[in-house]
Amino acid sequence: MFPKGIHNLQNRLIISKAREMGITCEPLLEGCEDFLKLSVGDKEIIINKTRSHRLPLIAGLLAKNKQACNMLLHEQGMPVPSFIVIPEMGSEAADFLKRHGSIVVKPLDASSSMGVTLDVRTPDELEAAIQLASVHGSSIMLQQYVTGIDYRVLIINGEVAAVNEYRPVYVEGDGTSTVRALIEQLNQERIEMTPIGEYEAFPEVNAETERLLEVLRAQGTTLDKVPAAGKEIELYDLRNSAAGKISEFYKDCTEIIHPENARMIIQAAKTLQIDVAGVDVRCRDIRTPISGEQGGILEVNALPDLTHHVFPHGGTTRDVVRLYLEYLYQEQLDYKMNNV
Repeated sequence: MFPKGIHNLQNRLIISKAREMGITCEPLLEGCEDFLKLSVGDKEIIINKTRSHRLPLIAGLLAKNKQACNMLLHEQGMPVPSFIVIPEMGSEAADFLKRHGSIVVKPLDASSSMGVTLDVRTPDELEAAIQLASVHGSSIMLQQYVTGIDYRVLIINGEVAAVNEYRPVYVEGDGTSTVRALIEQLNQERIEMTPIGEYEAFPEVNAETERLLEVLRAQGTTLDKVPAAGKEIELYDLRNSAAGKISEFYKDCTEIIHPENARMIIQAAKTLQIDVAGVDVRCRDIRTPISGEQGGILEVNALPDLTHHVFPHGGTTRDVVRLYLEYLYQEQLDYKMNNV
C-alpha cells in the first residue's frame, strides 16, 4: 500500500490523504523518509512532513532558538513566562529560582522535550536539572513554571486547524480491577491498528518504577488496590520530572478555544513567519482569554506532529492533513474540481 521504506505515520497520513484527494505523492528518494514529492498537474512540491518551500529558513531557525522566539513574542505583548538564559549553574540561576519559586529548566535549542525538567523548586534540583540540560545543549534556559492545563494549538496558513488538551496518562477505576491491572490494560490499548498501520498513542507505562509507586502512595493507593469506579489515579507527578519521560493523553478540544486566544496564537505563528505551527500553551482554561497572570505561550514548533489530531485519545478526529494539503495546492485543486 505504501512505498518501500515509508514507516513514519505522519508521512503515511500525507501519502494516504494525497491519494484520496487526487494528488500524486511519492518519496523523492526511494526508501528515504526525509522528502515526499507531491504533484498536481504541472505543479510539483517537495515537502519534509509539515515543512515546505513556504516556510522561510529564518523562521525554522527562530523557532528552534527558544530565547529568540520568546523575545520576539514578548515584544509583541504576548504572554510569555519570565525566562533567562545561562551557560551553567551559578548565582544568576539560584536568584531566578528564588524569585519564582518553581521553574522549568531546558536546553536552549533542543527538541522533543529532551533534557527538560519541570517544576524545579530547590537548589539541589536546579543543579541536577542544569546538568541534564547541558548534555543536550550548550546554553540553558530557565523559565517560570506555569501551573495549569497544557494545550497544543495547530495553526495552518493563519488559521486554527485543531486544538488538543494533553495531560499525563492516568487510569480510571472500574470498581473491580487493581491499579496494576488497569495499567496493564492501558498498555495494551495504547497500540491501535489504523488504516495507515500500527499507531502508538504513547510510550508504555512501567508500573514498577519507584517514581510511579511514590505517586500512587501520595494518593493513598498501591498497585494492588482496587480504586472505586470512576476514580482517576494519576501515574505521573510533574514535580521535578523529566518531561521526555512522561506519557500523555491527547484529547481534542478545538471547539472550545476562546476567539481572543485563537487570534493571539495565530499572531504568534505570524510573528515567527511559521505557516504550519504547533503552539504549546499552558493556562487554567483555554476557554478564557490568556493573560500573563494565568498562563502563557511556552513554545512554537515549526514541525508539528499531525498524528495526535487525527488519532486523539478523546474528542473529535480532525482532518488536518487535508487542510495542510489544501493549503499547499488549493489553486490547483479548485481548478481540477471545476474542470471535472
